[in-house]
Amino acid sequence: MPKGPGLLLAGLAIAASGCARPPSDVVTRVEAACTLATARVTAARGLPLGHVASCDPVGAEDSPAGYHVLGLRAVCDQDLCGSTLMRWFAVETATGTVFECDMAEWRLGPEVTGAE
Repeated sequence: MPKGPGLLLAGLAIAASGCARPPSDVVTRVEAACTLATARVTAARGLPLGHVASCDPVGAEDSPAGYHVLGLRAVCDQDLCGSTLMRWFAVETATGTVFECDMAEWRLGPEVTGAE
């Protein structure tokens, strides 16, 4: 298995367990941050992983150093949908910690844990 997908799967397994932090190399890429945030947020909200349709990452040049900032978008199964944005999140690259992110104030919010 190539290194990238293996790291994503490892991050997903760790995130789903809610017990441990992933190794730092798990979140060096925005795709890994998306996988990790999706797992943590859906677990905290009691939603299936498939509830998240996509991530909208903020460019590295516009994100705080040491974080991947991204918006999670929910699946829209209606003919007409408004915003599917679930919220903005920041994943700390060194620890894999997922935080809510207040985009209006451009600051970290509470950590996303196993329960909301």
